[in-house]
Amino acid sequence: MTKIQILGSGCDKCRKLAANAQLAAEQLNLPFEIEKIEDINQITAFGVMMTPALAVNGKVVSSGKVLTPDEITGFLSAPSCDCGGQCASTETKITESSCCCGTPVESTAPCCENKGPKEESTSCCCGGGSTGQETTSCCGGGGDGKKKIMTIVLLIFVVASIVFMVVKQMKGASSAASAAGTEQTISAVPQMNDVLTVYYFHGNQRCMTCNKIEQLTQQAVENKYPGELASGKIVFRAVNVEEPGNEHFVKDFSLTTRSVVMQQNGKFKKFDEVWTFVREPEKFTEYIQDGAAQMMEGK
Repeated sequence: MTKIQILGSGCDKCRKLAANAQLAAEQLNLPFEIEKIEDINQITAFGVMMTPALAVNGKVVSSGKVLTPDEITGFLSAPSCDCGGQCASTETKITESSCCCGTPVESTAPCCENKGPKEESTSCCCGGGSTGQETTSCCGGGGDGKKKIMTIVLLIFVVASIVFMVVKQMKGASSAASAAGTEQTISAVPQMNDVLTVYYFHGNQRCMTCNKIEQLTQQAVENKYPGELASGKIVFRAVNVEEPGNEHFVKDFSLTTRSVVMQQNGKFKKFDEVWTFVREPEKFTEYIQDGAAQMMEGK
């Protein structure tokens, strides 16, 4: 069964996304369940920056927009077997064992792709079967079965390509920085020369952890660089990316979660490890202060 999760506050856009997701699943005749997640802590755990967001089988596939039923169909049309393989559409009579995705015995169901003939009492899912007697092929051993499998493989490839392009467009041209703070160059966010801007990005709804990260970040900068803050050489900014006019920061900095970003002279570093150190204030402070020092030294 496909699990569809709608992440958001329960607003009109969230309800519209849920309705479109249900329509898409019904059009594909998929067995599905829809879960609406409105708790900010759960939403934060998914790493979602903007709502509403859509997750399929626990994986976020879209955030910050209301997908149409046709767009959602692309994310639902390539289900995976429990064992990790892809299900082909070839239908075959199962005799003594399950074929794929936990299919019960004595039933007709999709089988795994590109697997050998099924021996009685052996599951063929994901290469687990043995090639014994020439009995019913679990995975399309005949010519027609092979054609169907090739068709399914091509369809999966097309869907995967579409998903890749959508994700690439959402992330923008620049790749995401690593947790250690990989340096990138950006020109979309105007800034005065030699000024180090320390950003903390958040959304409309904020959890206790989000507030703690902002507090610790600001304290770390203030404790070590009071003179630089007073002179304007360092600037601390807390930015709500869901406010009108701030949405561009998500693309500018390839944001995937609420995070700390430092920018100077057109270059920036992301400090996503704040989520790891938030319960260890000393390590958190050292992480931020060292990062600021390296930025100002041009490292």
